[in-house]
Amino acid sequence: MFLQIAIPKPLYNHFDYLPPPKTDISQLHPGIRLRVPFGPHTEVGVLLAIANSTTVSVDKLKPALKILDSTPVLPENCLNLLQWASRYYHHPIGEVVSTALPSALNKGLPASIQALPGWKLTPEGWALDKLPKNAHRQLAVLSLLQEYPEGLSQSAISQSLSNITPSLRTLEKKGWICPQAIVPKVNENRSVSPPLRLNAAQQKAVNEVCSNLQGFYPCLLDGVTGSGKTEVYLQIIDKVLESGRQALVLIPEINLTPQTLNRFKQRFAVPIAVLHSKLNNNERLHAWLLARDGIAPIVIGTRSAVWTPLARPGVFIVDEEHDQSYKQQDHFRYSARDIAVVRAHRAQVPILLGSATPSLESLHNANNQRYQHFVLPERAGAAVHPTFHIVDMRKQKGSLSKQLIKAIEQRLGTQQQILLFINRRGYAPVLTCYKCGWVAECQHCDARLTYHETSQQLRCHHCGDFRPVDVQCPNCRNPKLYFLGQGTERVEEHLQNQFPEARILRIDSDSTRNKYAMQKMLDRIHQGEVDILVGTQMLAKGHHFPKVTLVGVINIDGGLYGIDFRATERMAQLLLQVAGRAGRADDPGEVLIQTYHPDHPLLIRLIRQGYASFAEAALKERLQAGFPPYSRLALLRAEATESDPAMAFLNQAKKQAETLNSDGGVQLWGPVAAPMEKRGGWYRAQLLLQTEQREVLHRLLSQWLPMLSAGTNKMRWSLDVDPMDLF
Repeated sequence: MFLQIAIPKPLYNHFDYLPPPKTDISQLHPGIRLRVPFGPHTEVGVLLAIANSTTVSVDKLKPALKILDSTPVLPENCLNLLQWASRYYHHPIGEVVSTALPSALNKGLPASIQALPGWKLTPEGWALDKLPKNAHRQLAVLSLLQEYPEGLSQSAISQSLSNITPSLRTLEKKGWICPQAIVPKVNENRSVSPPLRLNAAQQKAVNEVCSNLQGFYPCLLDGVTGSGKTEVYLQIIDKVLESGRQALVLIPEINLTPQTLNRFKQRFAVPIAVLHSKLNNNERLHAWLLARDGIAPIVIGTRSAVWTPLARPGVFIVDEEHDQSYKQQDHFRYSARDIAVVRAHRAQVPILLGSATPSLESLHNANNQRYQHFVLPERAGAAVHPTFHIVDMRKQKGSLSKQLIKAIEQRLGTQQQILLFINRRGYAPVLTCYKCGWVAECQHCDARLTYHETSQQLRCHHCGDFRPVDVQCPNCRNPKLYFLGQGTERVEEHLQNQFPEARILRIDSDSTRNKYAMQKMLDRIHQGEVDILVGTQMLAKGHHFPKVTLVGVINIDGGLYGIDFRATERMAQLLLQVAGRAGRADDPGEVLIQTYHPDHPLLIRLIRQGYASFAEAALKERLQAGFPPYSRLALLRAEATESDPAMAFLNQAKKQAETLNSDGGVQLWGPVAAPMEKRGGWYRAQLLLQTEQREVLHRLLSQWLPMLSAGTNKMRWSLDVDPMDLF
């Protein structure tokens, strides 16, 4: 008897071990964890299978050291899915399995629900006659804990109230609350709000999906921003919960979690498990076990939550399915959206892919009847579509056009809010010397350094390196240096100078680094404490700002002429997503798009005829070019500390692939240097594989990869199946 165990190492095969001494075979089940010797150390591995034979000499096999679980941590269906994913993405099985497990389980900790640190009211806290009037956060904590006499975990408190730790400490010092170990019913809600009235298009989608809950039913829910897609999700989930099954809901961004969670908590009086990367190890394990054991009927999470085991799966939902953040861009490069479709098929349950701007791949599947296609053409309630205006910037000065300034002036002081979108953080992307032409560049990347005013630093947005800003040109000693271009900080500065009385809030990854910063900012927006929002694409994804009636897009041109074949698709999606923040309530919305290319045909088509017409034209272009969804791609990337080894490796790899590709079923393009050849001190190159037949591609990859694994000590390489970015 031999144990086939997945070890979390970048090695393609499983490892064979003997059972631990004196082991009863009844203790061994695929999906349990074992601690095993691995070189000079020990590792925690997952048992994949028990075999009667091995390709390794028996005298070289070591016994496993210890069985860590009495029952499998991964059920059989999840283990099978992970093995399929390892084969499809051609990624080491050990790393695939470790991706699916919480860090606590990968470290060998018990697979049991642990008490979480929490708080409860003391007798003195219960006896308070008058709560503090001015200490609003303390009041909020006390009011919340009154609803939970047995106490509430700190993570649950933080989900309801942002930046709450100082208030907790103050209340503890006053003797009004005390620490309490909690094994909570996560996100239990005391009240349930009734469902909203659906329009005809929404009702059709709900009826059709609910009539097909007993089998695989893939759907594309294609609804304009504000059309009520979330209400469709909620009413379908309600039917799923009635049957005693679970729902897994994927969202693209951590910052959307509080908003989504609040909407679900208002509707359902059930435990809700939340999974994302900002949870600590104990919190993540707790939520994961609630989902696996069926205690939490609803699971909400970002990309990696797609691997969460469910005891009784009933429906899978991928919100904003077009979002590229669903694709992991390093290590195990999987698509959470595609994995969710595979999971739904294996579980024989429906899956909803929702978006106002669906990916061309999903639209292609809908056009070919692989997916049901439900269109929600109108905004829910009284909201109407925003009006669009293209602003020609060729004769304008500065970053804010006269038209945009006038539109802002009309709204200030009216209780309405303005959102300005620029997809570049920092102050200015270029620091230069006009005298000699010097430009501040990253020493580790083929990229310019961005100046950040708040930190007074030059930063590389690719490798993260930073240094103080130059006070003179290092090349010619000229003391006059100039900032070119603009980012969110510079636009914020322009607005402060133009509208000194306006309350301006900047939202980007710099201003939201702290754990609860985003929630605090969203609270200010919803409470009407902000007049103008300035932000990056963080603001474009799913947020509901009912008071925003004007959206200004500072510069859309980067997406019109991008080097990637998906550049225009992403431009269209991002533009319509950010435009969708305008006019979502009673007041009509207006969108001003500033561009130096006002006559660009795709931009004109998108604005005048809508996303469906744009997508139709884009799909025709893809067909003519032979790009996805009309072909299958894989990208072999190589990088080394010098440029020659990476290219040499790829040239050798291409020769090996050509010997396996004698029938020419797969086209090989390159190798070429990556568009940004040097990044983080590594020189990068790539080789693209393209074919119309998925099976042909995977057959070649299966034969090819063992050849690539040899002789790569001085460099590193990776394979990306179905790549989202060709650089």
